[in-house]
Parts: sequence; C-alpha cells; structure tokens
Amino acid sequence: MTRFSMIQDGLDLSRPDVTTPEEIAAFHAEYERTKKGRLDSFEFWIEFRPDVLKRHKARSRHFFGEEAARFQVPIQMLAIHRYTIEGFRAGVGYEIRLAKSNGAQRSDILDTLSVANIHSGHQGMYAAYAEASHLREYVDPPVTDRFPPNWEFDPNAFDSGMDYDSMEASRADIDALMDWYTSTLGEIPRYARLLARHRPGLLKAYRNRYEHAIRDSLPKQMLPYLLLNHSTVRGDEDAIRENVLLGRALGMTTEQLLDSIGLAVLFAGIEVLGPVERCAGDELGL
Repeated sequence: MTRFSMIQDGLDLSRPDVTTPEEIAAFHAEYERTKKGRLDSFEFWIEFRPDVLKRHKARSRHFFGEEAARFQVPIQMLAIHRYTIEGFRAGVGYEIRLAKSNGAQRSDILDTLSVANIHSGHQGMYAAYAEASHLREYVDPPVTDRFPPNWEFDPNAFDSGMDYDSMEASRADIDALMDWYTSTLGEIPRYARLLARHRPGLLKAYRNRYEHAIRDSLPKQMLPYLLLNHSTVRGDEDAIRENVLLGRALGMTTEQLLDSIGLAVLFAGIEVLGPVERCAGDELGL
C-alpha cells in the first residue's frame, strides 16, 4: 500500500486542528510556484476553518490510484468536463491552465469540451467561451506520455456504421447501431431501444455527436472515462453500466474505471457510489 506524506502543499495533515502561519505561507507559495493561483474555495477555509481544508486534502489523495497519480492529464480533462457541464467558469479556466502545465495539448482540451457539450447545454458553453482566451493563446507544450500506456487515439473507435450523409434514420442505420451495441457492450441500452421505436432520428442525431466528439488527439478510453464520472455524479445506473461496459471493451483496467468513479465523490459526495455497486459491481469485481 502506498504511504502518503502527511505534508501536502505545505500543510501538515497530521494536525488538522492546528494550522500555523508558516503552513499557510507554504501553502500559498506552493500554489504560486506551480502557477495554479489561489483558489477562492480554499481561501475561504484558510480564513475561517483551516481544518476543513486539511481534511479535504487528506481525502483527495485517495480518489485515484497510483497510475492516475503519474498521469495527471486525464484527471484535468475530467475536471474540465465536469465544470463545463456545471457551467463553473472559474473551474474551467483553472483546469485548462493546470492541464497545460501537465502537458495537455490544446486539441486534448477541445476534444474534452466537445464531449462535455453532449450534456452541458448552453450554460456549459457560455462558461467555456468566457475562458476561451486561454485556448486562443494556447501554445502546446512538448508532447509527453500524458496518458496511460494502454490508451490510444482512434477517431473511428465508435463508428457504428450509421450513414451520416442522411439526417433520417433508416432501418439499416438502426440495425447497424443495435449490432454495435450488442457486439461492443453485450447489451442494448434502454434509451436506444426506446428511441429506435419512437424517435429513431433523435437516436441517430445523438450518435452523430457521440461518435465524432473526439476528433483530434484524445484517447478513445477518455470517452467512457469522462461519461462514467458524469453518470456516477448523476446516479444514473443505466449510464454507469453502459460506460463500464464500454471501458471494458476498450481494454480499461478496473483501477482506471475506479479512478473515474472515485473522482465523482469530489463533486457529489460518497453516496454516489451506492448505485455503482448495484448496477456495475459484477463488472468491476466489487
């Protein structure tokens, strides 16, 4: 088991009820050194109850495993995805800056925002546009191994065989998609069955966005990684199961799937994990 240092970002986590001026100065210096800047959410607790911040920091290191600690870009992409859906402007800007410092390419971020747009509605895109100066001025850092070694970019990974030259959904389109779900997931999601019967055009339009959201550089595994976290935050058992199955089909490990699931606790609390155990515990070996 990994042993964690009790000093994190200048704070002594072993003494949550005692915070010295020296610790606070070290905390600020660390965030300024890494160009993260001071976060209002942390500054509030530094001023009024530093013990809350220390206990938060002690928890955050347990959200993900050792591999995710080595590859930070997927975590930042997940945060950009989450904050865009929530319309949290400051969070979007902060995570773009942080992702760049960890080696993210501009196209990684744009692919992630494209995935987020599936669920964000206008509020998310307003938040992203408000922080778009970061992307206009973005200079890609040197390319590094920023994703786990078994992840790969494949813009055709989710091609179901539907004919997108036509907006109407033909019988052949629906048959091709049902075959894709069966061969990839081993089952057909209930929303797909419903729309195939009653709104096939809407199902095809959704798949057109879904299949082409990742275009330029993001590994295909990032799609279930992002959507699994979103589904866990919402407590959507059908979507949780679908994205666990998709992740498995793309070769994701249990730890990688649990990294996405565990980070949902940051956004929505520990209670979101109950639905995961109910609907996907068999696939995760829980």
